[in-house]
Amino acid sequence: MWSRLFKISGAVLGVVALFVLLVAAVSTTNDTRLKQVVVKIDFVGENFFIDQKEIEENVFDLGYRIDSTRLIEINPSNLELLIENNAFIEAAEVYSELNGTLHLDVTARKPIVRVYNDLGISVYIDHEGAIMPLSSKYTASVPIASGNITLMLHQYIGKNISELAGVTDHPDAKLLEHIYNVASTCSKSEFWSSQINQLYINRQKEIELIPRVGDHHILIGNSIDLDKKLNKLKYFYSEGLNKTGWNEYKIINLKYANQVVCTKS
Repeated sequence: MWSRLFKISGAVLGVVALFVLLVAAVSTTNDTRLKQVVVKIDFVGENFFIDQKEIEENVFDLGYRIDSTRLIEINPSNLELLIENNAFIEAAEVYSELNGTLHLDVTARKPIVRVYNDLGISVYIDHEGAIMPLSSKYTASVPIASGNITLMLHQYIGKNISELAGVTDHPDAKLLEHIYNVASTCSKSEFWSSQINQLYINRQKEIELIPRVGDHHILIGNSIDLDKKLNKLKYFYSEGLNKTGWNEYKIINLKYANQVVCTKS
């Protein structure tokens, strides 16, 4: 019987000790002061629209102070929302350590094309289709889309191009989707990202690709069956232009299935 009582008493004391330790740990955590802010930015390429100091300032804009604010007073969710409200930021994760370090892990947006309307107003579109503003800090080296685009692009900063059709009946809303699809496809290919320099929108609202090599325009119309069109073009480059010369044609038309129609210079 005594052995059983000792076992029960030992178990009870163990639970009590664990509870005391948990209370002490919680008390210590609740009283831990903010000691430092560590910002880590994943730029997803060399697109430095933001810097660590700018992100760090979000913490102090909310009234949090080093050696004064307790970690328990910091709301990670609110801080994440504030950081993600920046048009150059895709996502943010905020967490803290018991030593008083507050971590801000940020993923920056990656622009893949800069789009100009006919008034010269331009915006970026990122790899997820989000419309981004320009920056005074950095200019991204990405292809340009220009020509017969009349949509007031800057009015839709922060929106995704997939949302445009729901907020405007402007015909260029659909055109921007095609521009994004082309830019996205090219950005994922080492060959096409190095070859395609510009997307030009002609009077018929069709897309013409302007290459870095060769004095010609590539008429694709839109982004439908884009992979097939680019495969045709790559084959034509290999079997045609490498033999006739890269400046032989003015227009290379890929709009039609199973054929390439060329207009000489």
